[in-house]
Amino acid sequence: MEDRKITEQESLELISQMIQNTRRNLDAGSGNIFLLWGYIGTIATLVVYAGLCFTKDPHWMWGFWGIPVIGIPLGIYLEHKSQKRAKAYSDRVLTEIWRILGGLCMAVAIGATCMKQFEFILPLGTLIMSLGSIITGIIVRYKAFYLFSSIGLAIGLYMVFAAMGEDAPTYVSLLCFAVAAVFAMIIPGHMLNIAAKKENYVSNK
Repeated sequence: MEDRKITEQESLELISQMIQNTRRNLDAGSGNIFLLWGYIGTIATLVVYAGLCFTKDPHWMWGFWGIPVIGIPLGIYLEHKSQKRAKAYSDRVLTEIWRILGGLCMAVAIGATCMKQFEFILPLGTLIMSLGSIITGIIVRYKAFYLFSSIGLAIGLYMVFAAMGEDAPTYVSLLCFAVAAVFAMIIPGHMLNIAAKKENYVSNK
């Protein structure tokens, strides 16, 4: 028995449904990684910045390790706490993309620390974070989502070029990272939540 070939219209409807399901699964109730990592990254950066400004002690830079120490367990907790939903292929793709990018961020941080090239950790982390958000926006087809993330990408590029200079502006890079996290993670995360809640409301009517 031959499998029935789906029409072009059915194929488009299937893709559209898959994208809508992915958007819903990125809602806050299922563990929104954008808001989680965005807020943790921003708060940690501002704490480190304040510590450096008031004490001039470079040991405050170790405070950035609080991001994975707090974020990873909290992310696992929220994932288990959230309601389990059927995941489409695009959901699994996004999950794997963010796992790879998260591992890459850790590799950059560890490698730069071992090589004592600390000034490149934040710029490269900003680029990776922004690229992940842009890819997510493209997959779920939210134009405004990846446009905001592109601002974070531009900030990351500026930070990389600044870090390559002779006098890398450490304090400025801290503020740049915080601003980039707002544009690449926090704003898109809230936008995605609002859109997902609207779609869930419409689908439940």
